[in-house]
Amino acid sequence: MDEKEGVINMNIAIYQYHRSDSKSMEMNQSGEHLILSAVTMCKDKAEELYGEECNFIQYVDITLDMIPSNYMKGAYVRPELERLLEDIHLGLIETVIVTYMGAVASDFNFIIAFYISLCQHNVKLATVREGEKINILMEQALEEFRKQAGL
Repeated sequence: MDEKEGVINMNIAIYQYHRSDSKSMEMNQSGEHLILSAVTMCKDKAEELYGEECNFIQYVDITLDMIPSNYMKGAYVRPELERLLEDIHLGLIETVIVTYMGAVASDFNFIIAFYISLCQHNVKLATVREGEKINILMEQALEEFRKQAGL
């Protein structure tokens, strides 16, 4: 965090995934508008939660390509999500904001693993709809997951 004249700037990551037309793999104008809209909603939520002095780092995946993750053992991730995980690992990110958890992944186990990774690095999570309350929901889901797994 940078401190200038008593103002604290938070490094906030905005992650968004947009599935482009899988046949042409080109981003069309409608897709660009959707991404811009989602990023704007995330920025608005960040300013609502933390004030206007935030440093935003955007991570936007538009590819179907998956790569093995260096930060989530055994997982395959999209390239920009891997870049986000790297920056989290390096301590560059304090908060991750997404429009909704489905923007990270549709697989429940992956979402739990992603949340655990954030917790291990003391990174906050917020969504446009739930704000920071998503952490309570994720903790409840994690507890249920542990019960079902016998942990």
